[in-house]
Amino acid sequence: MRRRTKLMQGAKRVLGKKDLWVTYPSVLVGGLIWSLAINGILIHHQFMSGGVSGFALVIHYLFKFLPVGLMVFLMNIPIFAMGWAMMSGKFFALSLLGMLSFSFFLTVTTWLHIPIDNPLLAALFAGVISGVGTGLVFRCGGSGGGTGIISMVINRYFSVRVGMVFFALNAIPLILGALLINLEAALYSIIYVYVSGSVTDRILTGFNERRSVFIISTKSSEIAEEVLDKLHRGATFFKGEGAYTHTTMKVVYCIVPLFELARLKDLISTIDPKAFIVINETMEVIGKGFEPMGNPRI
Repeated sequence: MRRRTKLMQGAKRVLGKKDLWVTYPSVLVGGLIWSLAINGILIHHQFMSGGVSGFALVIHYLFKFLPVGLMVFLMNIPIFAMGWAMMSGKFFALSLLGMLSFSFFLTVTTWLHIPIDNPLLAALFAGVISGVGTGLVFRCGGSGGGTGIISMVINRYFSVRVGMVFFALNAIPLILGALLINLEAALYSIIYVYVSGSVTDRILTGFNERRSVFIISTKSSEIAEEVLDKLHRGATFFKGEGAYTHTTMKVVYCIVPLFELARLKDLISTIDPKAFIVINETMEVIGKGFEPMGNPRI
């Protein structure tokens, strides 16, 4: 009972925040874009999807009188009922909004048909559209319900990419579609699911893509000073020792956004053209100057 009261209080706090006025339209737009992929392309090619929408599509193909939007809504009711205990008020509110908007737009866009005859192109294009839609919803800290809730929770606690978890959870409806509907359509659906998951990952990480940089130089202090003064980024010294020369020196470690990487390399080459630089992709950075701790909070 206390957990339920805390959940509802958290939801009310989120729904009343004025500084989140961009979040709600983004979730609505994400639900709309997601529904366009299903109604505009998938249904016309009898492609399957994953998770709750995948089950809804399989049921719709078997029983034409059952609309996809209604099935998505009905199947999400027990999922939200069972999953509320593991969600924060914010995640619950945004996920509920995402699920309702997705179900609504699935219902009102049944007339849509995007004329793509080639099934491969249809799978690729639908994957891009769907990935953008789900990425927007996830990026706002919510989900479309169903397996999206599971994906976000696993991502929060185990740092597994949302798109990859989503891909794994899509297997059951795809198998059912291959056995009960159309094997060839199910194989094309695998392409759709993979592209959708990949685009979702890019939407989640691409806007805040970072690079972690190790700089080995005899002028490490000067380089770190320039990073602090010119780029306004933090830097850390590690003590290093050459395996061959046994010379000790300070190794500079810093993290910069992708768009600042070229400027950092120019800065380093100006100070020490012989500096040794190692650049790594960084999936997520949390802390001061980057993503705040606990955002999104599950």
